Amino acid sequence: MDQADQFKKWALSFSGCDGGDIGSQDSPSTWVSGIEWGGGHSSESLIGHMSDVEAEPPTGYEGWEHNLAYIFNWQVMKLLSAISGRKVEEYKDYAEEVQPFTEGGSGFFKMNLYPIAFKDTSEQRWERDFSTITGFDSKQAYVEWCRKYRLPMIRSWSEAYKPKLIICLGKSYIEDYAKAFACDVDAFDKLTIDDRDLSWQINKFGSLVAVVPFMVNSNGLVKNASIQKFGEKISELT
Repeated sequence: MDQADQFKKWALSFSGCDGGDIGSQDSPSTWVSGIEWGGGHSSESLIGHMSDVEAEPPTGYEGWEHNLAYIFNWQVMKLLSAISGRKVEEYKDYAEEVQPFTEGGSGFFKMNLYPIAFKDTSEQRWERDFSTITGFDSKQAYVEWCRKYRLPMIRSWSEAYKPKLIICLGKSYIEDYAKAFACDVDAFDKLTIDDRDLSWQINKFGSLVAVVPFMVNSNGLVKNASIQKFGEKISELT
């Protein structure tokens, strides 16, 4: 198997997922989906990841502290705190007590639409070596392949495990989230809260899919008061 074939095999597995408890139809979980890992893969680290095809859902972080180690994670903890009926200011206590996305924890699974890690979503982040490794000459070609093959694979996960709630971060990717999670992109309900849009619908498999603005950049969902309102509204919908 050449590198490009190995990449495709890896990309159609549970690559790009931090994991946790993926749940089941009898005991459904809450899923949180981002766009792609941050930080950025080097060509060497990408090859290293590709050697380990994630055939089974990863079991999550070794310790709950990972949920406080990065701004993306602790913003998610704030939203989950609000959904649970707590205040966003209690997110550290929530992370320690509930331990989402951790080995041995229950009820939460964390994933991404795309498997390669980039510092941001700019196409300029595509390294020349990535073309040799993946067989795609640009990030756009890689994204189009993922849209054609990976997103339907994610859709099959949502059909098999039927999460009760799927929280999607990044409203500009709503079409991708719709394809991945069996939604009609034209059928989302929408509510504006503090000048930020919350979109939602029940997908074809009975899961509530909620799309919220990205929670790190200044134009996104970053204020505690707004996160609290978003969480309370999502809680009402579940």
